[in-house]
Amino acid sequence: MKTDEKISLLKTVDLLNFFDHSTLTKLTQNCREHSLEAGETLFSEGSIENAMYLILSGELVIIKGNKQIATLGPGFYLGEMSLIESKPRSASAKATQKTDLLEISEEHFNEYLASEPKALLSMMRTLSSRIRNDLDNAVKEMQKLSIFTHDIKNNMTPLGIAELGLEDLIEFLEGQNGQHSRKGLDEAKECFEVITAVREGVMSMLEASLNQVKKIKAPYVKEDSDLIEVIRDTVQGISCHKNLRGKTIHTDGELNELRCKINALDIKRVLQNLIINAGCVTEDNGEIRIAIGKKDNEIQVSIIDQGGGIPEEIQPFLLKESLTTKKDGNGLGLLSCKNIVQDSHQGKFWYDTEIGKGTVFHFTLPICPD
Repeated sequence: MKTDEKISLLKTVDLLNFFDHSTLTKLTQNCREHSLEAGETLFSEGSIENAMYLILSGELVIIKGNKQIATLGPGFYLGEMSLIESKPRSASAKATQKTDLLEISEEHFNEYLASEPKALLSMMRTLSSRIRNDLDNAVKEMQKLSIFTHDIKNNMTPLGIAELGLEDLIEFLEGQNGQHSRKGLDEAKECFEVITAVREGVMSMLEASLNQVKKIKAPYVKEDSDLIEVIRDTVQGISCHKNLRGKTIHTDGELNELRCKINALDIKRVLQNLIINAGCVTEDNGEIRIAIGKKDNEIQVSIIDQGGGIPEEIQPFLLKESLTTKKDGNGLGLLSCKNIVQDSHQGKFWYDTEIGKGTVFHFTLPICPD
């Protein structure tokens, strides 16, 4: 792009349009021009650079984690926060077509912009607009979540009706005064227990979600529980999941009673997520291991799969962003697990992985004092 064309474009950008022609000429001459081909990355999330960019031509997409959050064209600028905060990039930028940019280094930023009130005011307007847009989107998503949660609660009604029907069936199968019980009684009781546990668990999670949306601070209840029993109940409850069919779940290690103060429903959610994820990457007839150990004042649980390991390009974002590689996933599972263990139970949550061999997710929980 010719110098006159660059200057004409810069005069349309609120960040620079108050500069006179000679200053803009110096800026274009001193700042490096940067060109990208389609598909080429300008910078990556987490990288540390001291430069901002102004798009002269072409188009960039902004990607956070694995989600595209914005598309920018000529006249837009990006990357200014790395100069203001001196922190790693909060998102990645990639060209969708041949793109030309003007790179403004930290030196030139300080020379031309940092001491210019009009430039700083322009940046504040841009940042304010971005924040307002993010807040608007967040409010819309919260409204959708609230409606969705209410709808799920309404659709749980048939489960309550099914419970009543099963109670009548159990009473019939038990016979008069508990005598002469009929075939199928044990299966009916087991089915009743599963349905009741599922309904109560889902309703509890829905209430917690609604309270969060409505900003109602509800107490987080933790009770003295046997973790071994919680693990057994979880494995039994998800054994028919599509990702676990034809696969063996083997538990080993410390299998005697291990008591800890937990929210059993949330710890079940952690176990369900990790075991089902392990089932996703374990081949048919494979084995998923749950190793349980006790050390000092902690219980450690490890979920071991027989998959191919976590790709290196995904690892930096795995426990930081809403990241998923499953077509029906939302990327919130592992983040939720981490928050439940670390924030709600003061435990630790981490993983070990080896390409070609598999992955182990670990978490710890404090043991109840004797």
